Amino acid sequence: MKTITTMYFSPTGASRKIANGIAGGIAGTGTFEQKTIDLTKPQAREKTYEFRSNDILVIGYPVYGGRVPAVLQNVLCGLKGTATPAVLAAVYGNRDYEDALLEGQDLLAEGGFTVLAAGAFIGEHSYSAKVGAGRPDAEDLQAAEGLGIKAAEKISAGDYLEVAVKGNRPYKDPMPDMPFTPKITETCTGCGLCAENCPMQVISRENPTQINTGCILCSACVKLCPQQAKYWDAEPILKIKQMLETKFVERKEPEIFI
Repeated sequence: MKTITTMYFSPTGASRKIANGIAGGIAGTGTFEQKTIDLTKPQAREKTYEFRSNDILVIGYPVYGGRVPAVLQNVLCGLKGTATPAVLAAVYGNRDYEDALLEGQDLLAEGGFTVLAAGAFIGEHSYSAKVGAGRPDAEDLQAAEGLGIKAAEKISAGDYLEVAVKGNRPYKDPMPDMPFTPKITETCTGCGLCAENCPMQVISRENPTQINTGCILCSACVKLCPQQAKYWDAEPILKIKQMLETKFVERKEPEIFI
């Protein structure tokens, strides 16, 4: 029996939804064992993973400045496949995904995977609820499921040809370091939800108002806080937010590569 492994790094949930949608599309075409690996959890990123030729890997991640997130690059480098078919999903905040799909494909190829299908999908931007608002939505999830179905058809037909995706080599320069952390208002109740969901575990569980170094600006704590007690006030982030809300609010659609 073939195994579908759904793997994702998804601080705010968008990449998880897309990866699950793709895996659901594949699973609906036959009988598969299904596994899930949540790379948002630091412990999961410390493990090693190996896959067989009759496995199918579905992996989703957010785009950081047109690239694979730095925190995920070593993880992808460490995955080991045996001519394992893979489906790749890069989720971006309605601006551009640039080299993120190509870089992900290259990293997986080095580990013995063949990316035979891929997609660039839209998620609500981590800095602004107005950019990609409410994405991924029902139409996005339908597109993700459709990608999964098409990928399954290729596998069933024995077509393991690597798909061509958009992107450039050398990849664009990574985002510059921005050593900022969210600000916290007095409405914080200390519930600890932010600390529990921080992918870098830099928020104190004993005192969630304390954020240590190592923040990757994913905004999980900002978007998940039930009291809306966390927010960004660093000038560089506010400038990016303004630029996004000025230039990139028009809806973009998923791009599918099969």
